[in-house]
Amino acid sequence: MRPIHRYLMIPIILLLVGCDAVFTPAPLGNTVVQLEPEEWQGTWLAPDMVVITTVLDKDKGRLQAAWVERGKDGASLEVVESLIRTSGDMMFANIRDDNENGEPRYVWLSLDKDENHFTVWSPNLEQFRLAIADGSLPGKETDDGVVLGELEPKHLEMIIDPATGLLNWKDPGVFVRVGD
Repeated sequence: MRPIHRYLMIPIILLLVGCDAVFTPAPLGNTVVQLEPEEWQGTWLAPDMVVITTVLDKDKGRLQAAWVERGKDGASLEVVESLIRTSGDMMFANIRDDNENGEPRYVWLSLDKDENHFTVWSPNLEQFRLAIADGSLPGKETDDGVVLGELEPKHLEMIIDPATGLLNWKDPGVFVRVGD
């Protein structure tokens, strides 16, 4: 699997544990997205994978994604649960990934969805490192990436601004609905 797919998997596909990532101590977004099963559940196709999504709790924005991963020992089923949140016009998918001390933290991606497709953009880890180093964003570097500090609305606007390069805008993941 190409490295970008590790990020695409987040909500609807996940950043696999053990990879360097951009973490947050709480889910990004302050408003829970009400997930209507007829809109969010389905079978989604990307160029080299198929993902099946299931709404676990529509009122809490809990979405499960499952796909088959091929490894050296054969195929295995991968399943993740994400929390879908918005902040203004920005939508985020968040997956809990506790650190080595068992403290909660989340990997995330930016998400845009319409009736029959969704697009995801992963964080650009190197750009986040630079923004934290120069004080533009609160956070700290860790052994497995960076952990963002408390984000204000201006920080979220900065994250989704293409001019900052904080998201991998040039390499989106695009998924098309092929079934219910």
